Amino acid sequence: MDVAIVTNAVVAAVSVITVGVSVFFALRQLRLSQSANHTLVAIELLTRDRMSDAFLDSQQFVLTELRARCSPELRVSDLPSDARKHVNRIALYYNGLGQMLAFDVVDPALLIGTGGFRAREAWSVLEPYILAERAARGESYLANFEHLAVLATETPWSVAVRKLGLRRFDSYPADLGLATGAGNAAGKAPAADPASERDVSSAGSV
Repeated sequence: MDVAIVTNAVVAAVSVITVGVSVFFALRQLRLSQSANHTLVAIELLTRDRMSDAFLDSQQFVLTELRARCSPELRVSDLPSDARKHVNRIALYYNGLGQMLAFDVVDPALLIGTGGFRAREAWSVLEPYILAERAARGESYLANFEHLAVLATETPWSVAVRKLGLRRFDSYPADLGLATGAGNAAGKAPAADPASERDVSSAGSV
């Protein structure tokens, strides 16, 4: 076999491999960059909007006043303007978080661990109003909000704590009846009972 032909074939193969490796790492870098950008967006949503006075006022209204003031048979669009403003602010916020989960643009643990508890609470109040609206507008209405609420229900905070390996102190006041880190490998959090789940989740969710 002609040495020149073999040499050219080897050079061509090396070139193809080099191009392939370069493309692989370029795409990998692009994905990492996109992931970092999406995480920044998620953090921005979780902090800036949720900590605003307007959001906190709307959350308080939805969780404590909406049911008393507005019949659950009403559609969202039929609510009084002030109530509708509060409902839309909360529902669209969690719908945006659910959309990020649906498109896998952010680690679910980031959203479930920080906003899952409140998302479940908000959905439990808003569900009849949302379903009434869907009956008129279609099932896609706030579907991402429901997606977030379902995932948060399937992965409660006590489970998220274990998956994240969050550390706990070895003892709490005995009369509180809270689970502690005692007897767990590397001090990882044990399964929490429903009461402590609410307390811990409330501390991590505004």
